[in-house]
Amino acid sequence: YGSVRRWVRSLTLLTGEGEQLSLRRENAAGHHTNSPALTRFHAEVAPRLRSATSLISRRFPRTRKNSSGYALDSYIDSGDVLDLIIGAEGTLGVVTQITWRLGAIPPFRAGMRARLTSLDSLSDAVLTLSRFEPSAVELLDQSFLDLLGPGTLEGAGLDTRAEAILLIELEGDEPEALRQALSDAAAAIAPWVASIEIADSPADTDRLWSLRHAASPILAGLPEDRRSLQVIEDGCVPVERMGEYIRTVRRLAADRELQVVMFGHAGDGHVHVNLLPELARANWEAQVAGLLEEATAAVIRLGGTPAGEHGDGRLRAATLLDVYGAEIVELFRAVKDAFDPRGIFNPGIILPTGEPPISRLKVGAGAVTIPPDLQSALREIELTGGYGRRRLELADQSPVASRQCE
Repeated sequence: YGSVRRWVRSLTLLTGEGEQLSLRRENAAGHHTNSPALTRFHAEVAPRLRSATSLISRRFPRTRKNSSGYALDSYIDSGDVLDLIIGAEGTLGVVTQITWRLGAIPPFRAGMRARLTSLDSLSDAVLTLSRFEPSAVELLDQSFLDLLGPGTLEGAGLDTRAEAILLIELEGDEPEALRQALSDAAAAIAPWVASIEIADSPADTDRLWSLRHAASPILAGLPEDRRSLQVIEDGCVPVERMGEYIRTVRRLAADRELQVVMFGHAGDGHVHVNLLPELARANWEAQVAGLLEEATAAVIRLGGTPAGEHGDGRLRAATLLDVYGAEIVELFRAVKDAFDPRGIFNPGIILPTGEPPISRLKVGAGAVTIPPDLQSALREIELTGGYGRRRLELADQSPVASRQCE
């Protein structure tokens, strides 16, 4: 139900100096007024952030999601230190406890599947839908539909002449009111879409959404010479610029003869881009790096963020200077220094160390060599979608890794 920030009420942070900080909403000082980390932050960093309020407002992307950098904008709005910890990717300490705010899940849901023959109407349709407070508005781009193929589309009752598909879900407490809202939403977006299919039962809704999940087995089962890479996959732009962003990525990928598959969360302007490079092709890593650079520049030009929900990691850390500018990056560094003065937590994540962005791909000449049994186990996770499995378990079970550790 959206980004996690609004659901966090309190958390406990273990700092690099061994402190346990209890941070909660509407408690700007925290529970530990004699904490070295909080003392440094409140004495040295907080005043700098407050004096930079207008700069932060100008430089932070005006998107519905943003997980890039430290959330200085959220801190300025709330005054709560925990807003800097949320989304910090483990760079400020280890979060050991979280108290969540819960919300009741509405008992009834219904959906629609809308076909668009042009991206020109995408933003209008999505912005119109937002009036009805949908619980989901998902995008399946033409590149996604091409991956599925005509047989899958026809089997799902879809015209293959779509440039994009929107999957829409509404929730409610009363079935009759929900059906009326669904009917009203369908009528409202009718001028922007070529066709609409309505599902007002859970079974029909699941059937419409099955299309969204059909690509995962295809992507996972690609042959070894054609792997799916999540490199530029997390861009988020203002909703009204979403169609322009998709077309730009299509063009940039075609210029470099790289296949892309795009889908995402249209209600947020958030588009995932999977690259499918031919690994036998000479110089494919350089083409991927070039596309990452160009796509990032396009996101910035459109007022977006390169990290809508998955964070910067090491891959996108190098983009922060272009996204935010040097003054904001220095404020990021001040936040990091206040909580982790020795720099021991996740170096290179969010704040770059100078390492090339795509130096840690899972395939290619620069890929890190790992024991064959671990490599096989990781590939099995990829093929089966078992991403919830703890990677350390694989190392514990690996005789080769165990001998290397010894």
